[in-house]
Amino acid sequence: MLKKANRLKKRYQFNYVYRAGEHFSGKAITLYVSPSKTKDIKVGFAVTKKIGHATMRNLIKRRLREIVYAEIPNLKQQYNIIVVAREGISEFTFFELSCEFHKLILKAGLVNEKIS
Repeated sequence: MLKKANRLKKRYQFNYVYRAGEHFSGKAITLYVSPSKTKDIKVGFAVTKKIGHATMRNLIKRRLREIVYAEIPNLKQQYNIIVVAREGISEFTFFELSCEFHKLILKAGLVNEKIS
């Protein structure tokens, strides 16, 4: 589960990211990314009623949260991200969603370049 410090929750936070951020789209996911004033990365999720009934939306949110949770240590800090589920996401497997998310964060330039 994401820590409280890593969550976008308020409407004004979502509106700021939608308005001031860039977006990167894939087949099942769209990412909205904007710089943040806080030192932590913050992530929000949006799954509309167009996707399906409540059980399906909750399943998709759980999958997306787990994918993001696994990637947080590899992401640059001081960014706000909104992960938006697109129509047809229910047809994708967990692995396919994970691969697509990884491609989108690479495209957005959010991956840390740590040399070890």
